[in-house]
Amino acid sequence: MTFNEEHALETYKSLINIGTLSLKALQLLNGGAIVALLAYLGQTGPVAVANQISCPLLFFIFGLSISTLAFLFAYLTQFSLFNEIVNPSYHGRRHTFWLWLAVLLLLVSLGCFVAGAWFAVQVLAN
Repeated sequence: MTFNEEHALETYKSLINIGTLSLKALQLLNGGAIVALLAYLGQTGPVAVANQISCPLLFFIFGLSISTLAFLFAYLTQFSLFNEIVNPSYHGRRHTFWLWLAVLLLLVSLGCFVAGAWFAVQVLAN
């Protein structure tokens, strides 16, 4: 294996690792925010802020769900890429379609976290 081929392989492996860590980080952010809000709700009394906390909680739940769905599209990216390499006559969706869909979901999940955090700060600041 030449240096360029070895470098390309290691770069590819690191890109997969970075993508996986990004998805896990978003799951941790959104899931941790859900747990934190529920713990806060348990300490303050559910009646006091239960109605107000539902909006940020929904954003975090959507963010967690969307980041989980992004894992599926990350898998489909790798599955399509494998099929494109192994079978030159592969006629399924190209891996770039699944890749951009996964990236879009990753950004939407991040947006859900930011929106949920912003609404949570607005609720808790009052």
